[in-house]
Amino acid sequence: MTPEFKTPEQVVPAGDDLLQLEMRIAQRADELRSHAGYPGGTDLIHWMQAEREVLESYLGAREPAAALADAD
Repeated sequence: MTPEFKTPEQVVPAGDDLLQLEMRIAQRADELRSHAGYPGGTDLIHWMQAEREVLESYLGAREPAAALADAD
């Protein structure tokens, strides 16, 4: 089976999508920190985990806008 590659236009969000992605990452990072009890010094770790989760969801969706709508 040949892997399906996406063009840069399909991967890189534009305008409002980019803002929504960043907001969703920030929201998820705060959820992760809250669940962990807001430990000090873990902001970057939680941000990176949230970024990975949100971007995997975004890139794995058939239509990127659908992934953002599902996050709300």
